[in-house]
Amino acid sequence: MAENDLQSFIDEIKKETGTLPADLHITRKACALVAISNGKVIKIQEPEVHYCPLFKSLFSFESINKESIEKKFDRQASHWGMFTGNRRICDEKIIVPFGASEMIMYALKRRNIDAAVIACEGAGTVITSNPAVVQGIGAYMNGLFYTTPIPEIIERIIKNGAAVLSAADAGLDQYEGVKKAAELGYKKIAVTVRGDEQILDRIRKYNSSLDIVILSICNTGINSLQADHICKSADLAWACASKELREIAGSSAIMQVGMKIPVFIFTKRGLDFISSYSSDPELQIKLNDADRKHYITANKFRQGSIKINMGRFSVFLYETDELPVDADDRPEPLV
Repeated sequence: MAENDLQSFIDEIKKETGTLPADLHITRKACALVAISNGKVIKIQEPEVHYCPLFKSLFSFESINKESIEKKFDRQASHWGMFTGNRRICDEKIIVPFGASEMIMYALKRRNIDAAVIACEGAGTVITSNPAVVQGIGAYMNGLFYTTPIPEIIERIIKNGAAVLSAADAGLDQYEGVKKAAELGYKKIAVTVRGDEQILDRIRKYNSSLDIVILSICNTGINSLQADHICKSADLAWACASKELREIAGSSAIMQVGMKIPVFIFTKRGLDFISSYSSDPELQIKLNDADRKHYITANKFRQGSIKINMGRFSVFLYETDELPVDADDRPEPLV
């Protein structure tokens, strides 16, 4: 998404409401920007993706439209306090089997990383070493494009041992978040970065003495140039509903996790990171010793698979000649 698209959306809100709300948070679903104020959706763009298997499994909606998107965010506000001062901060329940926050939570628990740089509405960029904070914030979090401070959220985050980049304005800047994490003494850092952001190279080149794992998320709607950049600069990338990323990632990925909404791993660093999510201590050895690419799925299709655990799920590891490996049930239409 281009920066001017976000600014146009903000300008439309100003025009329609007469002023920009003091409490305003802009996220996205199905390539549609969504504005939320005081826990209520106030504006939604027309979605470009009309079906998503994850959306269906989490919220039981067969199709994606403005009405189902609004219901989804209303449910998040009422059940988990999202976009309000009642926001739940800590949780350890796995919501998405191959989700970014789930993987970071396990990596922190197993001390594969020291800290994570993530984003939370009402707080902006957050730096934390607490696994429960990562999952509590990230379990239902979509990409965050704009936010304003919610003091109760910031206070609760700090109370749980985390830090925010800027409490005054809930600033969103993952590069500055990585810098602050380093200043706090962390050496092995995982950072989530939206697919449309232009800071991948800055993060990767920031400090060679740090071990930084870049997780590219919220990739629906990216163009082919952005997809190519992600494949070259990120360690892991979630395909979301991006046709471009699925097509481009296959040739450079060394592993795919999941099929409906695949996660692509591009680097040894990414492989080390994801191994924390498996209870099989031999997983990394098996992958490093093999010459072929691999994919992991919850469905056992044929002989020759290796059964492993990831998170709290039994899954199967396969060798393959090429990636991606597609599923029939996937976001449609891919954009």
